[in-house]
Amino acid sequence: MSRYLVTGGAGYIGSVVVAHLLEAGHRVTVLDDLSTGVHQAVPAGAEFVRGGLGHAAAVLSADYAAVLHFAGSSQVAESVRDPDKYWRNNVTGSLELMAAMRQANVRTLVFSSTAAVYGEPAELPIADDARTLPTSPYGATKLAVDHLITGEAAAHGLAAVSLRYFNVAGAHAGFGERHEPESHLIPLVLQVALGRRPHIDVHGDDYPTRDGTCVRDYIHVADL
Repeated sequence: MSRYLVTGGAGYIGSVVVAHLLEAGHRVTVLDDLSTGVHQAVPAGAEFVRGGLGHAAAVLSADYAAVLHFAGSSQVAESVRDPDKYWRNNVTGSLELMAAMRQANVRTLVFSSTAAVYGEPAELPIADDARTLPTSPYGATKLAVDHLITGEAAAHGLAAVSLRYFNVAGAHAGFGERHEPESHLIPLVLQVALGRRPHIDVHGDDYPTRDGTCVRDYIHVADL
């Protein structure tokens, strides 16, 4: 049985990761400031610490096997309106986290990056080593953290992986899916079907597809 710190563990993806770690018999501490996460989403059995990434130094110790880093700001449109928030939360926060890991001698990190680091790809499907050219502050900040991790690995022996996934869908069978406010396509469609929302907006009509609407790749959150 190992011990893990999950940042952003009260969020959509982080909470599912916490659930799977607990189901595997591990000990889990969740660090989340609840700016977008929901306390009720933290699975029973996990230790919960309310705080931002700057609190990681007070939480981490050498008995943690690894950190799984899902905390951060993740809305593309908001990042265009308020880029400072994204550089502060995503980049400065990650620097603070890695410094805390170094101090506690925790040398393994899984980082929740994004396919947005690739921007508009030159060809599809996108290879892991494709050119990175983000088109939003959100993507730029995630790419910056990828580079910070590369530097930390070279300078201080951090073992790390960045997950550059696309759109995540689905939910954990035990507790469903919840966002405040709701922004995910599938829950929005279901809300319309249940009569809780009058309609669904489909954005864009000039994509190179049969009907001009966007076609996206999805990964189930449990597979992630």
